[in-house]
Amino acid sequence: MIQIEVNNVLVELKSQDRQIFLQLLNSMLPAMIGGKKIIELLCSILSEGNKRGIETTNPTFQAALWAMYQIGVRGVRINNETNSADLKTEKSTEFDKQPFESHFTLGNIVTGRAMVASMLLFTNRTMRVNQVMQPVVPQTLELMKPTNEAVMKTRLAGEEIQVAAARYFMSMIEAGHASDSSEVRCALQVLSDLSVAAFSYNVQNKTFSIEGFNEANTCALAYLQGMSPEQIAQMHSRTVAANARIRGEPNRPVEMARRRRS
Repeated sequence: MIQIEVNNVLVELKSQDRQIFLQLLNSMLPAMIGGKKIIELLCSILSEGNKRGIETTNPTFQAALWAMYQIGVRGVRINNETNSADLKTEKSTEFDKQPFESHFTLGNIVTGRAMVASMLLFTNRTMRVNQVMQPVVPQTLELMKPTNEAVMKTRLAGEEIQVAAARYFMSMIEAGHASDSSEVRCALQVLSDLSVAAFSYNVQNKTFSIEGFNEANTCALAYLQGMSPEQIAQMHSRTVAANARIRGEPNRPVEMARRRRS
C-alpha cells in the first residue's frame, strides 16, 4: 500500500485510469509552457480541491497526489488562505536514473509515472541542429495549430511527415526568420513532436538530412495516443532500430526538388 500525507492525514493512493492522468496532463501543460513549475500547479489543484470539499478519493485528486509522489513528495500541507504549501520530500526518487522507456509499463501508467515522465520531457527537450544543441522552447497551442496545419498543407504526396516538417523549417529560415522567432521555434517544435532529435540543413544547396530520432519522445507520444505498454515498447524498438540504421549508414541529404502534389 502506497500512502502520502495530506494535511497531517495519511491518504492511500489507488491506481487510476489512464484517461484521468491524460486529462490532468492536458490541463497542466499550457501553464507549464507559460513557465509554471509542476509542483506549483499540483499544489494549486490540491488547494482548489480542499476549498471545494473534494474527497481525497476523487480520481483527479488522486492523480495529482500520484504525480506528487512520483516526483518525490511524501507529504503536503496546504494553507488555503495563503495558497502556500509545505512539502515533505525524499532526497532522491531515482526517477531520472531509470531508462526512459521503463516509465511506460502498465503499473507506471496507472500510478502517474508515465504522465510525469511525459510532462517533464515535453517541457525540457533539445534538438541538435547543424551540430549545435538547441532548446525546443514550448510554444502555445494557439501558435502551434497554424504551424501544424501549414506543414500538412505543404506535404507532398507520399512524403514522410518528418521530411515535410524539415522542409517547412528550412522555408522559415530561408524567409529570413530569426532562430528565436516564434515561426522558427514552432517549426522546430513540429520536428521535435515528430521525434526528430537531430538534423542538418543547407539553405543554399536546398538540402537537409535527418540524423537521429528521440527515443524518449516516441514513448511519450505513444502514451499520449493511448497505446498499450506493449505497443509503446514496439514503437520504442522501432525508433531504436531507426537510429541504429542511421548510425550505420552515411547520411543522404534530401534535395528540396519541386514535385507535383496530388
